[in-house]
Amino acid sequence: MCYRLWQASATGCGQYIGFAMNRFLTALYAPARGLPLPVALVLATLAPAPLTGFSVAQAQENSDPSASSATDSPSAKGAFSGPGDKVHFSGFARLVGGYLDDKHAIYQGYDNSIGFEEHSLLALQTDVDFSEKLSFTAQLLAHSSSTRDSGLEWAYLTYRPSQRWQFKGGKLRTPFLIYSDIIDVGFTYPWVIPPQQVYSPYMAANFSGLSAAYQFHIKDWGIAAEAYWGDFDDDITVDTTRIDTKFDNLQGLILEVYRGNLRMRAAYHHGHVDAELPRLYSFKRQLRQAGFARSARSLIPKGDSTFAQAAISYSELDYFLKAEWIHIASDTLAIPEFDSYYLSGGYTFYPSFTAHATFSEFSAKTPRPVDEIPASVAPPLDALRSAYIEVFNRITRNDNLQSLSVGLRWDLNPSLALKAEWIQLNGDRDQRSFFTFDPARQFDRKANLLLFALEWIF
Repeated sequence: MCYRLWQASATGCGQYIGFAMNRFLTALYAPARGLPLPVALVLATLAPAPLTGFSVAQAQENSDPSASSATDSPSAKGAFSGPGDKVHFSGFARLVGGYLDDKHAIYQGYDNSIGFEEHSLLALQTDVDFSEKLSFTAQLLAHSSSTRDSGLEWAYLTYRPSQRWQFKGGKLRTPFLIYSDIIDVGFTYPWVIPPQQVYSPYMAANFSGLSAAYQFHIKDWGIAAEAYWGDFDDDITVDTTRIDTKFDNLQGLILEVYRGNLRMRAAYHHGHVDAELPRLYSFKRQLRQAGFARSARSLIPKGDSTFAQAAISYSELDYFLKAEWIHIASDTLAIPEFDSYYLSGGYTFYPSFTAHATFSEFSAKTPRPVDEIPASVAPPLDALRSAYIEVFNRITRNDNLQSLSVGLRWDLNPSLALKAEWIQLNGDRDQRSFFTFDPARQFDRKANLLLFALEWIF
């Protein structure tokens, strides 16, 4: 079964887009009536609409590797259709709230007050079929987080010369992980937010380029292979800092193998990363002028990076098991090498409730600063050495973190679900562990995060 739901288009939206945008614009004025914007955003879209018919089991299971996009499935064409069924419309919305039980820290945008901004969103999609082989898809997304821009999330052409081959070109999702294609569609996975140690917001979500996919069968086994190439040039938010980041010559290979309810995936990605840190320009210049060029270069997050991934999942109607692992390495000291993974299982009962538990871990190899600036020679050099080590430790992420989560999902109907989740976070006292906090305050890198969500597809 395929959950890479719909994809969409900015062409031919007609009256439906105008109608949906009118709902959205109406929601923007809700704060004046006393409603938080994210709450108003979702409530304003909850007027009755035709259902897409997605089942509870579909929402709990991984995407079928035999279909690399939503448009491969006729049922994923969306709830609204245009003239002659050539244009299809659909969308999704999430209202996500969270609370962190420590007043001295922030985790993934959540603090010790209930907040709805970080993951709440609304998306409108359309798919235009020019012929049986050629189509155009795009997605417009309105996001409530200040760390993420709203606008055109993807837009690309798809060409299918046969049932086995598929080619895409345009602005595409980067296929790093199992849920990369549908990471914003919270309805399609059991958690409120996927394990952040693996599904880090620091990775390039989209790229502009080309992809080619081929699928075939050997007896009872299905096999799907995909290759892509392109570039990424956008901001990535690290903590509260937006960093202008470029990935040149971003390329990857993905192999998916499946048999019955068993799915396996392996991927390898490579690219040249160049991140701009304007606040360090003057300090790097000072190091070079003092003759410490190697120290200056170690503060530049620029170089080749590799990304490896492996995953396995098994699901039945009443339970599922999942595991996913990633490894990232780079030839620049400013981007540390790390491994992360999660193990997850869930059970469905009565028949619309799903209970699940997940253990996740992120482990980074802490890089060592360049030992170039002499110590105890002169006070100015001692000050420069101390400043260099402090800056180096700040830009190299030391985010070792373990977490254990327990959650419950209630499917109200085939297109609407409620979720609640508790996450226990255990970080390393000597590291940041994905938290944002004031170093002058006492914080032991341990906290509990409570999350709840309303998920809707239409």
